[in-house]
Amino acid sequence: MNEGYLPLPERNDDQQGCVQRYEAMLHLNDHYFFDVEEFEMIIEHYLEQSDMRRAKEVLDYAHKQHPGSLDLMFCDAQVLMSMGKLNKALEVLDAIGKLEPFNEDVHLHKAGIYSQLRNYRRAIEHYKRALDLAEEGLDDIYLDLAFEYENLEAFEQAIHHLKKALELNPENEAVLYELAYCYDLAEGHQAAVVFFREFTNEHPYAFVAWYNLGNALARLDRLPESNEALDLCIAIDEKFSSAYFSKARNLLVAGDFKAAVECYEETIVHDGPQAITFSYIGECYEKMERLEQALIHYDQALALDPNWVDAWIGRGVVKDVQGRLPESIKDLEVAARLAPEHGDAWFYLANAMGRAGRFEEALAAYDRLNKLEPESIDGWLDHADLLMNLKGAEAAIKKLRDGEPVHKLSSRFRYRMVSYLLRCGSEQQALLELEETLVADHEGHKQLLEHYPEAAQMPQVLHLLELYKK
Repeated sequence: MNEGYLPLPERNDDQQGCVQRYEAMLHLNDHYFFDVEEFEMIIEHYLEQSDMRRAKEVLDYAHKQHPGSLDLMFCDAQVLMSMGKLNKALEVLDAIGKLEPFNEDVHLHKAGIYSQLRNYRRAIEHYKRALDLAEEGLDDIYLDLAFEYENLEAFEQAIHHLKKALELNPENEAVLYELAYCYDLAEGHQAAVVFFREFTNEHPYAFVAWYNLGNALARLDRLPESNEALDLCIAIDEKFSSAYFSKARNLLVAGDFKAAVECYEETIVHDGPQAITFSYIGECYEKMERLEQALIHYDQALALDPNWVDAWIGRGVVKDVQGRLPESIKDLEVAARLAPEHGDAWFYLANAMGRAGRFEEALAAYDRLNKLEPESIDGWLDHADLLMNLKGAEAAIKKLRDGEPVHKLSSRFRYRMVSYLLRCGSEQQALLELEETLVADHEGHKQLLEHYPEAAQMPQVLHLLELYKK
């Protein structure tokens, strides 16, 4: 099947010529002859334009010139599919199947319909029948089959069939990308490293495989090895911007911000300016504390895409650091409005609102964050701290209790609870909590002393700190 691939330039020209001739015929109210392949191209054109009415008109005219054409029956099925009449399309394909029981395209089309109907197991059955019948394009059928296993979250099966595809055609880049994606979904990062290492040993010029290896290593925090793989990818294809982008991200995570900027700038050379790239460059300058440069790059990101949320957040954070709190809040409000599900937008907005004395709005923003991203420990701790300052330690404890189902095993969370319990005079409860937390993470007690220095003057606290010292 060639679905999903752009037509060759020659076919494109032929198609445009056929469409123009067909439309000229309509304009002149005349009747021209077209062969079946020409009709197929005209119908395909109108389907691509989502002009179902015109596609159906062409098909009716085509049937008059070529009655009984199986190729036009396939067009019937495609038009019905495009109109959402999937069961009708299946009936047409059944009719074709009776006339041509060994035609793999019948099963490929049926598989596509069953996939749209979310009947993934039936789709798999038909892809397997197509595999038995087809003589070419088997690697692409294996790829389609893998998609259905992904829909069932059967990632091992998907990976198995993608490997089958690569055995037939190791140069199928779409399969290599999908295999990396499957390993990622299955959190099989180590397995991905093993596979792509073996694959690059056998196919040393497969730059996509080197790229996938680099990304898998990065997910295991093996950044130097990841960069080596990405460098080899770039050596094979120096214009492959995705490899520069992945390496830049590694450098940013490793704290080599200057090198990260240079790498991001390479992606602009090869891939053109994009909002995401300028946004990441802005983040690098922000971390280097070159705040004006950070703002320039965040502004460049927004010039390319005014809805790029990370750039609005970056601008808000930088302006906050610069002491431009009202401007910071405006930018963060834009971010929260553009992406109401974006946790970082609400976190930084809540923080800024609190320091601006807009306490009710800050508390509402924290509430939104706690619901959106309950796994964000900073959201709970900062929320509790604001409540402590406004209403006392009891209110802070109550808020942390809400977050306990997610964070009860976090020593950072528990030391903060000890701080609040000590502040409100619940000493016995605080000491029990402290004892359990010291057993789990004694070193973390510094967080308690930083948050509540007075704890260092309490004899029973000091006794427990000494008792559980390793």
